[in-house]
Amino acid sequence: MKRFQRRKRASKAEEQGAQARADTAANASPLMIDAVPIGPGLLYPDMLPANVWGSNLRGILSSGDWDRIRIPVCERAGNRCEVCGQPGFDPESGRPRRPDCHELWHFEVASTSAVQRLAGLIALCPDCHRVQHAGRAAVKGELSLVVEQLRAINGWTDPEIRLALENADERFQWRRRYRWDLNLGLLAPEIHIPGSTNLIIPASQRMRLGNSYLGK
Repeated sequence: MKRFQRRKRASKAEEQGAQARADTAANASPLMIDAVPIGPGLLYPDMLPANVWGSNLRGILSSGDWDRIRIPVCERAGNRCEVCGQPGFDPESGRPRRPDCHELWHFEVASTSAVQRLAGLIALCPDCHRVQHAGRAAVKGELSLVVEQLRAINGWTDPEIRLALENADERFQWRRRYRWDLNLGLLAPEIHIPGSTNLIIPASQRMRLGNSYLGK
């Protein structure tokens, strides 16, 4: 389990700046909100660029804190995937286990802010979870599994699947343009992150969270 390295904490000015940007986004209508629809029988592919790696709660929190967050999410879903309904399972052995707990992000851009905000948590089986990381699946040679799951869940044709993947890539390219402050305020006061009193991590300080993509 990844831990924080001892690095320089965010300065008071940086924390205040990030808080001000978050307040601006909350109090004014964002120019754009990028959020991927997902729910029972509905699944869209998603891709996260390198500038937002390190936002995986499993990589940020201690194992105990992560269990305290994820287990109730899975139990509320009956330990079943909230998209396809199948029970959780280990993708290596096929044995039953709790589903994955996946973060739902809103990417909110206003005139003075760019905020990646945690909007919710959802229980997903490995098959549906893979679709939410379609870029990583492509790197691992598993894009065909993403296509198969999109067809099975949504009943999409091949042209519809290609269009959805192209749209995911467009959003990927758009997200790469910004330096995102990270807002985990949804989990206050359930979690504590060293160096962040308000669970808002300025873009300039996100590297201290580590790289959850390469670490998982």
